[in-house]
Amino acid sequence: MAFCQKDGLKNVASFYNSRFDEFGQNIKSVGWGSVESQQLRFEILFRGLNVKGKTILDVGCGLGDLVAYLDRLTGGSYHYIGIDISERLIADARLRLGQKSREFFLGDIFSLSLPDVDIAVLSGALSFKTKGVENYARETMSKMFSLSNEATSLNFLSKYADYELEKNQHYSPDEVFCWAKKIAAKVNLIHDYPLYEFTVQLIK
Repeated sequence: MAFCQKDGLKNVASFYNSRFDEFGQNIKSVGWGSVESQQLRFEILFRGLNVKGKTILDVGCGLGDLVAYLDRLTGGSYHYIGIDISERLIADARLRLGQKSREFFLGDIFSLSLPDVDIAVLSGALSFKTKGVENYARETMSKMFSLSNEATSLNFLSKYADYELEKNQHYSPDEVFCWAKKIAAKVNLIHDYPLYEFTVQLIK
């Protein structure tokens, strides 16, 4: 991969490990401003998708907050696989939430041996600015889609924002849409919700 995987992912993992050491079981550990905005992101990721009874892959799962959302959405009828590169976040999520149908693995989507799933999602995991992150984002999207039987859904910080923090990577919606169209024939670009970001769904 063009992305400097070893150094780049190590830096990202160290950042989130230190956030967890500072904030613990709090959305601040994964960089979200509020529970409400996090829940809105989840709603948009699954907009129009049938989730009940499905196997869900959560790339960059953080503290596993998506589990509670899926519980409410499906009544607990789903299988969950969460992966993350942060040792501290995965250890905490596995301790609190891990069970036979709720699995957590340490690593990235390219280093782990993962099964095919129905839906693969990613929320916020590509927002940390580091060398080659755009190439990595494009390759991650492609890998997620190859593992998905039904759909892949990812969100990105948008270039259509009032400001950009130095540590954050913002993306052009037009460019990301073009990436997606080279991978999938059916693509939804969602940029109609009140956050400085957008979501792309790739449909099988």
